[in-house]
This record gives sequence, structure tokens and C-alpha cells, in this order.
Amino acid sequence: MDVVKVWSGLTFGDRFVPVEIQITYGAGLPAFHMVGMVSESVEESKERVRYALKSVGKSIPQGRVMVAFLPSEVTKSGAHFDLALLYGFLKGSSERLIVGEVALDGTVRATAQSVRVIAAAYNSGIKQFICPRLTCEVLKLMPDGDFFMVEHVAQLLNGESSNPIEDNSNAHTQNRLGLNDVKGSGIKRVAMIAAAGWHHVLLMGNPGVGKSMVAERMVGIMPAMNNSEKLDLLSSTGALPEHRPARFTSWNSTPAGFFGSAKGTPGEVTYAHRGVLIMDEFPQYRKDILEGLRTVLDSRTVLASYGSQRLTWPADFLLVATSNPCPCGYLGHPKKVCKDSPASVTRYLGRLSGPVADRIDLHYWVKADEPNEDMTMVEERIQKVWSIQNERWESEGFVHAGHITGERVDELIEISSSVRKLLDDSVEKAGLSRRERHKILRLSRTIADLQGDRDIGINHLTEAISYRQVIPWLRSLVP
Repeated sequence: MDVVKVWSGLTFGDRFVPVEIQITYGAGLPAFHMVGMVSESVEESKERVRYALKSVGKSIPQGRVMVAFLPSEVTKSGAHFDLALLYGFLKGSSERLIVGEVALDGTVRATAQSVRVIAAAYNSGIKQFICPRLTCEVLKLMPDGDFFMVEHVAQLLNGESSNPIEDNSNAHTQNRLGLNDVKGSGIKRVAMIAAAGWHHVLLMGNPGVGKSMVAERMVGIMPAMNNSEKLDLLSSTGALPEHRPARFTSWNSTPAGFFGSAKGTPGEVTYAHRGVLIMDEFPQYRKDILEGLRTVLDSRTVLASYGSQRLTWPADFLLVATSNPCPCGYLGHPKKVCKDSPASVTRYLGRLSGPVADRIDLHYWVKADEPNEDMTMVEERIQKVWSIQNERWESEGFVHAGHITGERVDELIEISSSVRKLLDDSVEKAGLSRRERHKILRLSRTIADLQGDRDIGINHLTEAISYRQVIPWLRSLVP
């Protein structure tokens, strides 16, 4: 019995899984069977492939057709298997990885899922592909890949030579928002510190002071992604933004939409990978999302389980959370009076305290009347800190100060005896946790790097400590 073998693939969380598609024919009444834990979206490819073959004067052989997708224990879903299945009927076996969606008229389309599979396969060492036409930006991330790109299945009847990469260097580049139109030197400095050391930040303040405005500009002051980061994001989400991703999330998000579904769909935290995740009205989020965020912030990955399936997605994002100080928003306002009851304010602030707030490095109170100071060369200064920190800790596996794990902080961040004494006294006096102590050390290191200082000084430590005092100050205002 002759068996046609073609190759495609799927992404299983952050892992690429090659899929062998075997096609065989038998005598008997016409029938078309697919086996190997295929979903409804894969079953639908029968009709798409049938009509696409008619567009080039071909058809599926009469009789019994059996198609097996291997390995059998992994669920197959998505339309990106269409092109591989059609290739097997049209031309037979192939050693290339074949990915793409096929329309009824024979056109071949690139979907986010097919691009994600190609990028993940390339990362795993596969270099030869038959696929839809990809943009030059995507192709440049895989310079030694051998791509035969087709726009219509008729092209498969000719040779399979690689397509040259077109140069679109004059393509439009999206303008990025910076801090120039932000008023307030304090909030600008906090944004710089957060971006320079990859430190999560909680911006608190009364309504209308510019918290959300600063949050959406954070990604604009970060250095552009390098090719490795772009390929990492592409293999995780299938998307390639012009700059680092900035994902606005809603307080009424579901856990599956926020963290990802165990059935294979990444969530907002993965789409924000290598960029910024913005959580506006932070205390209003569901408790299960806030609690689940704790593990994600620590591990920078998402683990989802569905029956026996366990998926892992990358989630190395910079969290920018914004919050009013109370339900009405006017606690701490210099002129307006808070109308909420003490119990209501206490409950509201309670959602910001404890393990979740501990994992956010910077807490900052945004004032409406902050003195303003223009800041120049912001992105260049942040890039310099990134280079310094990467060079300092690359051999240890850390890129930013905010990435250093708790058990390595004291080992990798050196401080003098006088600075250590001030730190220990401040931690004891304020009753801070060990995790908060580590946050202060990481912040101090970034502040020193941002100012071009080799050693952490008292001034750096004092500023870092000040970023842990907002929530206790707000609690003191509650009658």
C-alpha cells in the first residue's frame, strides 16, 4: 500500500510540534476519513481542498481516502493544514514544511496561525517551507530560510524555487508617542525608570491627571525590538507590530482571554510579550485575574492545563497598571472631598495590597500640578541602561534588573555597608516584606545606572524606597 507523506505543524503553547500527514487510497465506495484528533476546522478542509483542486482541473481520487495526522495524541485545529493536504493530493510526498489556508478558488492565504507555525518551526531548526506569500519584514527575520511562496495552487504545478525577498525599506513606519507632551517631571522620571529596568509600575492618582496618557506612551520610549525578539513574538502570536506591542486590557476581561486558553489560543499577556501590558482601573479586575497575575509576574510565563494537555506561553511584559485611590476617585485630592465611606475605601485599597502589589516594583502618585521639566534623549538613555544591565548579567541569564529572581538579588546587586544599613532599617521600620526589599534593591540599581553611577548610593536607595509608600499614605487618609 502506497502512502503519501507530507509535513505540516502546529504550535503547542510555546512549543513547535511537527505534524506528519499520511494519505492513502483504497478500493470501495467513495469515502473520505480523517483521523488523529482533528477538530472541526480541520474536517472542513475537505471541502476547501476539493474545490481548490477543481480550480486547476484536478480532483481527489475516487474510492476510499484515509488521511492520518500524526502524532495522534495532540489535537489538530486550524485551516493552516489545507495547503499540505492539497499538496499531497496534487503532487505526492514532500520533505518541506507546508503551511497555509486554501480558499475555494485556489488562492492561498497567510493566517496568523500559519505565520506563527512557520516562525516556531524556523526556531526549531526547520529551514525549507512551502507557504503563502509572506511580508519582507517577516522574511528578513528568517534569513537562511528556503521559502517557496505561492499565491494560487496552480503555482504548485511548476517548479519549487525559492522566492527572493523584496526590499520594502521605504515602507511607512508608525510614529511612536513619547513623553514630550506629558506634563510633570516626576511621572516622566518614573516612566524612564520603569522602562530602563523593566520594572512593573502602578500609577495612582485622581481622575484626569494623565495616568492612562503616560501608560500608552511607555512603549514609545523603549528601544526597538531586535530580530530575535521579533521572531520570538511572531512564533508566540503570529503578529509582528511595527514597534513593541502595547496591549490595553479591560477590567471585564475573562481569564481565558487574559491568560490564554488551554485549547491553544494565547491571551493578552502573551500578545504583550516583549512589550507593555496596560491594566486600566486595576482594582476593578476580577479577583481570579489579579491572583493569577501573581504567578505570571514571577515566572514571566503562562501555564494552562486542559485535561492532560499542559501549555506554556511566554509572557515577559512590562506591566503598567493605573488606579484611582478610591471608588469616587477623589481621596487625596487637594480641593475635592472624597464621598466614599471609610469601609468602601478600605475594601478598594485592599484589592491593591498584599501579594499583587508586592510584585509591582514602582508605586507612584500622579499629581495634577507637578512641576514640568523637558527631558531629552529619553530613548537613548534607556538604551544605554539596557546595554549596561545586559552586559553585567547576561552570563547569569538576566537582561534587566527587573528580571533578577529573588534568590539572586543579594548576590548580583552589590551595595556598601552604609547603604545596606539604611535599607535594613527602612525595611524594619516600615514592616516591608522580603519581596519588597528585593524590589527596592532592583530599583536602586536601575536608578544608579540611569544616572551613570557605578555604585548604588544613599540617594538612589532613598528614591527607590519612596516608591513603596503610596498605598500606606492613602490608608492614612481614611478616617
